[in-house]
Amino acid sequence: MKFITDIFNAVYNNLISGGAYYLVVKGVLTTALVTVTAWVVSAVLGCAVSYLMCYEKKVISAIGRGLCFIFRSVPAVLTLWLFYFCIFGRRGFNAAVIAGIAIGFWGGGHLSEIVERTVNRLRSTVSENIAARLERVYFSAVVPQALEESLWDIKRLAVHILQWSAISGYIAVNDLTEVMYGIGHRTMYPFFSIFFAAICYMIATLLIEWIFKVLEKVIGSDNKESEE
Repeated sequence: MKFITDIFNAVYNNLISGGAYYLVVKGVLTTALVTVTAWVVSAVLGCAVSYLMCYEKKVISAIGRGLCFIFRSVPAVLTLWLFYFCIFGRRGFNAAVIAGIAIGFWGGGHLSEIVERTVNRLRSTVSENIAARLERVYFSAVVPQALEESLWDIKRLAVHILQWSAISGYIAVNDLTEVMYGIGHRTMYPFFSIFFAAICYMIATLLIEWIFKVLEKVIGSDNKESEE
């Protein structure tokens, strides 16, 4: 009986008392904003840099590879600090959006590498004449095909970006991790806060994996219909 009472008290003190539920909901929404912003930036930046990496002229290709190396090598925390304290923060940009952009640069570096590797593999399966023409339809045909071929790697990157959203608290963004840290510090019961935040991230990860499974089924069914 005491065990059940302790659980009830932990839930009440950490998730209800003092309007904690409101902060938790705001933290979840902020984490979603950071993550979605990072995904969008990663997609745009990754596809653009991969185009440079796959360009026929070596100078442009080298520039693309250099950008890819920088974006994926610099820790996202350092990019976050750079963008917030030196570039965007002083201009009144939303801190959560800045965090998403910073994490998106890290994700874009990794996505560009994924796409470039897949494009080169696809190029090796066609003749030189067709490969030379791929630049003309790069974003309309080549990139969609490369993304389709790399769904597993992209899913893993999407989960990593979700996890990286937890660094948003470094610039005082009240994301889920920061909110639960504050609640645990206030109630002096950190285990529950850590456990609850971990459960939330695991649920979000399961949701991402489910979305990609649906995408795989849709793409698979579309491919079967096109073959028929």
